[in-house]
Amino acid sequence: MAESALIDYLERKAGEYHRGTVRYDGNDTDILHLREDVRETRLTSQIDRMLRRIRPESSPKEERSFPFGELNATVRLFEEAIIIHFPKGNDRGIIVSLEPETARDLNTFIGECEKLIQD
Repeated sequence: MAESALIDYLERKAGEYHRGTVRYDGNDTDILHLREDVRETRLTSQIDRMLRRIRPESSPKEERSFPFGELNATVRLFEEAIIIHFPKGNDRGIIVSLEPETARDLNTFIGECEKLIQD
């Protein structure tokens, strides 16, 4: 199963910074990994709400909106988490949540850009 290889990889590379991984396919949602402290603070309804927002990216229409080829992933940076969405088309995909520390360089780069935009 490709998902178990992904979870193993995330555990090796991100370790304690791996917050969670969710797979969705149509109406089915499978939580593949959820760190215990995240499990305590995130309700299933919150995960469902986030999925409703992200799922449209897996539609062919989204991909056609950009003239750059196949959409491989989207990244959302928040103060408390990084969300990486790997859309697989036709309402299918995998979402990975990591701690912000896993992308220090990207966070620093975006932070510097934000400072310049605000000036």
